[in-house]
Amino acid sequence: MEASEPIEHQEQEERTGPATIHSLRPNILRYIFSFLSVQHYDYLNHRTRTIHNHLGPVSLVCKSWNAIASPLLWQERNFHGWNAGEQIETFIQQTENADFSSTHEYGDFVKRIEIIDSHDVVDKQNGQFVINWITPDVVLALSEHCSRRLRDLTLVFATGRQLSNETEEGLIPWNALAEACRRLSMLTLTNYICPILPVGNGHPLHIFVTQTNPLTELVLKRCKNIPSDTFQQLARTCGKALTKLVLLDSDDNLGAAEMIEFAKHCPNLRHLNVSWFESFEPKFNDEALIELTTNCLRLEYISLLDANQISDLSFQTLAKLRYLRNLILPRAGTTETGMAFRQESLIAVAKSCRRLEQLHLVASGATTSKFFEALLFCPNLQVLVIVELSQGLLMDQRFKSLGLAKYVDPETTEGYKLVWHKKT
Repeated sequence: MEASEPIEHQEQEERTGPATIHSLRPNILRYIFSFLSVQHYDYLNHRTRTIHNHLGPVSLVCKSWNAIASPLLWQERNFHGWNAGEQIETFIQQTENADFSSTHEYGDFVKRIEIIDSHDVVDKQNGQFVINWITPDVVLALSEHCSRRLRDLTLVFATGRQLSNETEEGLIPWNALAEACRRLSMLTLTNYICPILPVGNGHPLHIFVTQTNPLTELVLKRCKNIPSDTFQQLARTCGKALTKLVLLDSDDNLGAAEMIEFAKHCPNLRHLNVSWFESFEPKFNDEALIELTTNCLRLEYISLLDANQISDLSFQTLAKLRYLRNLILPRAGTTETGMAFRQESLIAVAKSCRRLEQLHLVASGATTSKFFEALLFCPNLQVLVIVELSQGLLMDQRFKSLGLAKYVDPETTEGYKLVWHKKT
């Protein structure tokens, strides 16, 4: 028996062979390849993305490595710059001919697509951008060949190029996008000009917001002519799935009624960032903020630029938001008769929102000793910005107690803008 054991052990080694990198299980290889990825924090969108661009050489080693690296390498496609048109054309050809000329169907791997129109080539005679990568054919091809796993779509249109009428060749086929991309959950549009068409079943963007899958993140920056009915339908379509809403530099069609719809139908909002064009009157009022603090109790980030119609009546309801980390109201609290926020409301917000990391306010009561004592309940406070409309006496000891350093913003024109940040 003792002599037979070494023979059996030797036969087992010959049968299994020596352990090599190719004998590792796919999950172990995938873990090893993860060390070649790069974590990139997108400050503009407040989220972290994993970039796998360094896996190109790995995918060329052998078939087993290619099968693991290719899905990671192709899950994010970015097209921008002067050669973006050529890159898009090559990418579409690869996805169209995947069944015949390649090992994989690369379009099935794509989870995120970002296309930025060229801002380098300008028509000197008309002063307009002359290159548009975002065309109906491109969007239609993406919806056909990348629809299986596409979750995140970012389209940045070139300004000054689009026309708002039903005969425009650049009309985006939103209905095809909604029907094909059933996993789409994050949408970002920048500089998009919505065609001026009757709102209803025939409106292209309205068809999209009616038929699309509920979105978890919606970002609209400098988009024009989006009807108010489309905004309200977006709120109803997204519903409880929506966690992030960014509406920057919106036009007059976005007002308090539309924001109330989002607050009513999207109770799981975590991130809210809203602003208007300077030429339009702010529409975020007390009613909208009260609705927001009543229904969206898990809000962590609030930034309301030009929200100077918010009074103490709605400001004091911010104390309900126990998870709030960032509160940015740079122009709120100002009225014709003076400051609108009471010191009691400021103290209540500071004591209740103990997870605050950034606070940006316009309030005279924010420089009192009681308010600074209340801020001691916020141990994670990193940035404090206060704009005073009347000159006051400030004690540096208050800032030292919070571990913050102080400086006066020289660019301010309204009294004194005081900024404190965490010492490093």
